[in-house]
Amino acid sequence: MVNISLWVGLFSSGGVLAWILMRPGAGRNIFDPHGLLIVFGGLLSALLVNTSLSQILGTLRTIAWVMFPANLPSPAEAAAELARLSRRARAEGGILALRGEGGDFAGGFLRYALETIATCGETNSAREILEIAIRRKRIQRQEDANVLRTLATLAPMFGLLGTLVGMLQVLNSMSEPTRLGPAMALALSSAFIGIGMANFICVPLAGHIRSQAMRETMILEMIIEGMLEITINRPTFQVELRLAAYQDLTVNAAANAEAVREAP
Repeated sequence: MVNISLWVGLFSSGGVLAWILMRPGAGRNIFDPHGLLIVFGGLLSALLVNTSLSQILGTLRTIAWVMFPANLPSPAEAAAELARLSRRARAEGGILALRGEGGDFAGGFLRYALETIATCGETNSAREILEIAIRRKRIQRQEDANVLRTLATLAPMFGLLGTLVGMLQVLNSMSEPTRLGPAMALALSSAFIGIGMANFICVPLAGHIRSQAMRETMILEMIIEGMLEITINRPTFQVELRLAAYQDLTVNAAANAEAVREAP
């Protein structure tokens, strides 16, 4: 599954940049090699000092995750899967009948929840273990977003550094007009690259990771609640009612009406 809103935003940003660069010579002057080296070289050096290599690789994986969130179901899909498991557990004798279920649903978390609950046999211990797993995952997502926020802070600063270097070259070239153009290109391109990278890429991606992480947390919490309800042998309609609280109001109303019709 492709994250449509993110891709639309990226293409829109590309369109804005293309429109900016439509003026003759703008692209050549803005993407000055020295400006690119100052901004991207400085960012890479600062990032390696500030962040471990494993965290950088984790951030790249998270960026790929928000762009292609293939294993993250919607609340409705999670509720439907848990309702199916509830019906099977009640028909076949309890939670142990669900061994082997889950597969890659929600990135494998459903299977992990099943195995944890079946191993613990006690709902409070299982809840604690599963909530720790969710908290660890949420903290990791937050750290990945913080890496991008750090880049968003540093990129304009390195752009400013390139601007200062370019202005120094301008001042040193006042007596040589032929050198003024390249010096001004360095001064302006560095600022453009740094500000553009921060505002078109880093800040939006950090915000998107945050919103996707919140959605992921809600889905995983749904799975915990549903599986624990199945463990204590709740009727399926009660499981669906509990999970309906995680969905929007229209879904809640439909689930409540259906539960009332099916209730004995």
